[in-house]
Amino acid sequence: MKKLAKTILFTGIIGLSSGAVLAQTQQRGEITDQEFVIRKDRVLTVPVQPRLYQKLPTLPQPTGLQDFRYLVSQYPLNLKPMELEAEPSQKVYTPDRLDLYPGYVRAGYGNFESPLIEARYMGTEVADFNYALQFNHQSFGKGPVLGEESKESHTDFGGDLSYFAEFFEVFGGLAWKQDSYQFYGEDPNSLLDENDQFVGFGSNVQTTIEAKAGIRELEKVGPFSYEGQLSFRNFKDSYMARENQLGVEASGTFRPVEDWKGNVALAYFTTDPEDVTYSLNRTYFAVRPSVSYQYEAFNFTAGLNLVSENDSIQDKSSDFHIFPNLKASYQFAEEFGFYGEFSGDVQRNTYYSFVQENPYLGPSDQLLNTINNYKIAGGIEGQFQESVSYRAGVDVSRYNQLYFFVNNYTNNPLTSDSAHFSLVYDEKSTVFNINAKVGFQFSDIYTMTSRLDLYQYDLSTQAEAWNRPIWEVRVNNQFTPIPRLLVQANLNLMGGIKARGYDLSDTVGDTGPFQVVKMKTLADLQLKADYGITDRFSVFAEGNNIFNARNARWLNYPVRGIQLIGGAAFKF
Repeated sequence: MKKLAKTILFTGIIGLSSGAVLAQTQQRGEITDQEFVIRKDRVLTVPVQPRLYQKLPTLPQPTGLQDFRYLVSQYPLNLKPMELEAEPSQKVYTPDRLDLYPGYVRAGYGNFESPLIEARYMGTEVADFNYALQFNHQSFGKGPVLGEESKESHTDFGGDLSYFAEFFEVFGGLAWKQDSYQFYGEDPNSLLDENDQFVGFGSNVQTTIEAKAGIRELEKVGPFSYEGQLSFRNFKDSYMARENQLGVEASGTFRPVEDWKGNVALAYFTTDPEDVTYSLNRTYFAVRPSVSYQYEAFNFTAGLNLVSENDSIQDKSSDFHIFPNLKASYQFAEEFGFYGEFSGDVQRNTYYSFVQENPYLGPSDQLLNTINNYKIAGGIEGQFQESVSYRAGVDVSRYNQLYFFVNNYTNNPLTSDSAHFSLVYDEKSTVFNINAKVGFQFSDIYTMTSRLDLYQYDLSTQAEAWNRPIWEVRVNNQFTPIPRLLVQANLNLMGGIKARGYDLSDTVGDTGPFQVVKMKTLADLQLKADYGITDRFSVFAEGNNIFNARNARWLNYPVRGIQLIGGAAFKF
């Protein structure tokens, strides 16, 4: 019944609504027939959703692909190549004219009637061929003893040639040199004639001619490098001394790897000196193979010095000598490292080398090489902040035939000569040396280098180390306080020299006894200044022996006092 009542009510509402619509429709237009079907037995149903009680399964993790294969297809393009037209650069490069001045002339004049002339010229226009010429002259018309009687002169002239190929250089040179000295170390009272007139000191003009030719490899960084040279020298003086020398020198270096290096050096010299008492034919041949190894801061060299020389010495066992050559160094840090050496060699001596050390050398009785049986050296070295460097060491050397210069004093007035020196040798000598070097550089303004040497001699046949210093100090300073101004100050000190004089209290014998003369300390201060007014023109001034000391490097030979010289230089 309730369902029936709801149906009738629902039907009534729909009927009223339809009547209202029809009434409105009638007002708007024509009435149309409508039919409605009502079904009361239709039932709407919804399906039942089942519930799931099983958990979702875990999916397997994906694995990366292990094999990538790509298909590459080629698409050739027939393109015309690009055409480039090379054109020279049109920029004009103007080099610094300062590097193109091939000529240089320097001239000056000073006290003691001392003219100075220097000239150099070098070819700069040819790429493969180069040449250079140089001329130097300096003389002193007056000296420290009797003015012109102690004058001195030095002149040399020479030239060098070089041809540069792709990998090597062929070079050669020719030089002429003349040095003139007065033997003013003699007592003037002994140079009087029968009228008590001074006849003057003896003079000696030494003339040297040298020629050389050779070839060398240019790069010196490849696996192999080489150099060879042939030389000739002729020397003579105003007396009886003559000496010709022919020499051949060659060296080769092999670098198989960066850390290893091998080297072989050859030297052969033959000389034929002549003097009052001898005419010799001396030969010297040396082979020096060595191997060097470098690992980081460690350096090591091992080699041999094989030398053959034919000097005639009493009870000489052999002309052939074999010496080791071992050197090592290790730099722990930039500030500190050490070095060591154990070696031996033969020091080749000639009359020319002796007279270059002592120009007042007179007739000699014998020329001998010096045998360095061994040298043991070691020390420390390093630098601080690339501005201060140092090196200090100790070495002990054993020699045979160590040479010394002595005055030719005798008891015979006819043969005694205080102005000339002769050579004497010590049979077995041990020399102990302590040395130290310090260098300092402050930018480009100031540079200093210095060295100290202390010597002690243990001799067998000579009473003293004649005319050799016991200590030496050298200090070199260079300043550039302002642009174009260069100042140098060099100090050389030498002391402990003992010379062999003559004991006038003894008149027995012809060669002695002798007196030990202690020489005064030598102190030489040298000052130089050079100022460039322009790139081509500069002026200079030099001063030697500023302390005005009566220095005498050799007995009876005082040097000139304060010597000043000034001049100008020009580039062209």
